Amino acid sequence: MKIFTDRNIRTLFLVGMGIYFIIEHKTRERPESTEDLINLNGKIIDYSFKDNTGRRKQGREYYIFLNEYPNKFQIKADYLRYFNKEIFENNFKSGRKVNLSFPKHQEHLIGTDEAVFLTSLSINSYEYLSREQTLEFEKSSKSSNSSYYLGIVFIILGILVFFFMIN
Repeated sequence: MKIFTDRNIRTLFLVGMGIYFIIEHKTRERPESTEDLINLNGKIIDYSFKDNTGRRKQGREYYIFLNEYPNKFQIKADYLRYFNKEIFENNFKSGRKVNLSFPKHQEHLIGTDEAVFLTSLSINSYEYLSREQTLEFEKSSKSSNSSYYLGIVFIILGILVFFFMIN
């Protein structure tokens, strides 16, 4: 009896993906209120907005760089719809004071070369990325059951492949 058949490998892959979606939804740390955030002030020195969408590309990568920290402060892809990119680019001046916020669970990344995900970005009290909108997005995605449904679909597909795929 062969254990590593195409049917078994596909079944394990599909069931594994299903389990991953279910566990990831349950264990993902999400900021849900301002108490889950850390505020940071600094001077902005540069930014990088790359749009790598298309075939075999990484997607959009939006980074903000501050003078006081080696980190890249990244705007998550989930938040790009709330980010006023054009206005930011038109008003950008290096050396301006910026107010940022990011999730507390990423505090240990400050001072490293790692990227930190922003939940808000404002300069001179103008919000380019709204804290309220990003927190509302996180609350709604936590209460959404779509990851559970997707996980269940993958598990069912795995079971169907196991029972109905011919070796």
